[in-house]
Amino acid sequence: MSTRVRQIAVSAFVFLAYMNFQGRAQSLDCKTYKQQKSYPFVLISEAGTDCPPIISDSLFNAISRGIHFRVNRTELLSTDPFVSLYNKELRPILKAHDMRLGQVFVRGAASPEGPYDNNIRLSKGRTKRLIEFLSEGLSTSEDALPVKASSITEDYGYLVTLMGEAKDADYNIVKAIWEKSKGDERYCKQQLMKYNKGKLWKRLLAVYFPTLRQSRVILWFIRNHKINYVPIEAVYTPTFNVDLDTQLRITLPEPTLPAPPTQQIEYKRRHLIALRTNLLHDFLYVPQFGAAFGINTQLEYYPLDGHYTYNAGFTFSNHRHWDEHKFFQIRDLQLELRRYFKGEGQFIGPYLSAYVEGTKYGIGFSETKGWEGEGAGAGITLGYTCNLNKKGSLRLEFSASFGGFYTRFDPYIWGNPVTGDKDGLYYYDYYGNSSDFKERNHNFTWFGPTNAGIHITYDIIYRKKKAVYNNIQK
Repeated sequence: MSTRVRQIAVSAFVFLAYMNFQGRAQSLDCKTYKQQKSYPFVLISEAGTDCPPIISDSLFNAISRGIHFRVNRTELLSTDPFVSLYNKELRPILKAHDMRLGQVFVRGAASPEGPYDNNIRLSKGRTKRLIEFLSEGLSTSEDALPVKASSITEDYGYLVTLMGEAKDADYNIVKAIWEKSKGDERYCKQQLMKYNKGKLWKRLLAVYFPTLRQSRVILWFIRNHKINYVPIEAVYTPTFNVDLDTQLRITLPEPTLPAPPTQQIEYKRRHLIALRTNLLHDFLYVPQFGAAFGINTQLEYYPLDGHYTYNAGFTFSNHRHWDEHKFFQIRDLQLELRRYFKGEGQFIGPYLSAYVEGTKYGIGFSETKGWEGEGAGAGITLGYTCNLNKKGSLRLEFSASFGGFYTRFDPYIWGNPVTGDKDGLYYYDYYGNSSDFKERNHNFTWFGPTNAGIHITYDIIYRKKKAVYNNIQK
């Protein structure tokens, strides 16, 4: 046998041995991951499996389970269906069939409507909270939990998936913008917000964004002992083929994605600007003066979502009883920032606010008791708002304000204070040299209760109807 022939034979032998080794390695690494029909986000492997599945983005979107969060919050809701399902159904089954957790695949995300930097905080916080919940449920430390976690600040990839399943008319537009951004979420957000003068963004905000406010998870469990497999339930078993570069190829039955959002939506009218009046000001009674009702109006602006509203109010009264020398003239302007404790754009229930105000007044109780001046104040208000009708457009509110008020003023009397003549005119109550007189010689500072109110509020301008998901815990 020639040297050349021997070289070819040896090369062939080495190649066949290598291929035989690869075939055996593939048979060792190629495992069966049984996906539970009732829990498609749970994969189960037999004992001895130590090669976790490689979960692609498309597979994760298809079978992961979402856990929803409230707007701008990272706390896991005790009412979320996943909490009950995991604690009452899944954990007992896994414990009864002697399984251990092999891997947790979790992704936390925030819906895109808020500031990007805040969404970074939310996505990381939601990922962390879900991991904490799973570790508590398995009685293991968070560090010991086998987690493959990632935080997607604004999940535009999943947005595209949802729009494709819903056969949304704008699917190709959003997909093209996302692909053009090449994973740059900030750029994608800018382009979506600018497209069609913001109309597309507003529709996405109403229809799809609430679904993106979630962490999603896939759990992989391994049996502790080899047993004759008795199905927990009817299962279907996808086939995994691992090639030489260990990339996972999976054949699954057609995945069941979330139902198109249009099947989960009811529509509610959203308030935009409300008119409010304080009944205690409108029907005010002042000792030594009598009825001193005035006009009190406030306008409150409601953003689309969140906790905060913006208020501007004006109080006007102009009572002049010349014969009794009684006057009650008030001009008061107030600006207020409110924070309702209930978020998600509900703007109902308890609230805390900060206010500033400016006042000009002229008050007289008799011939010798009168004051004229200006003042300014600031403080906080505690209040509570409740609905008076089913639509929520008419509301009743109670409030109490505390703070400080500073005023500069001059007292005045009827008649000349120097000569004592009752000439039918009003004079500042001043007895010095008239050339030395300067207005606002007196001042007064007050700290304590500054206002109280029983308010009636009515929405005078509404937003267009907004889509609200009726089966999602926000």
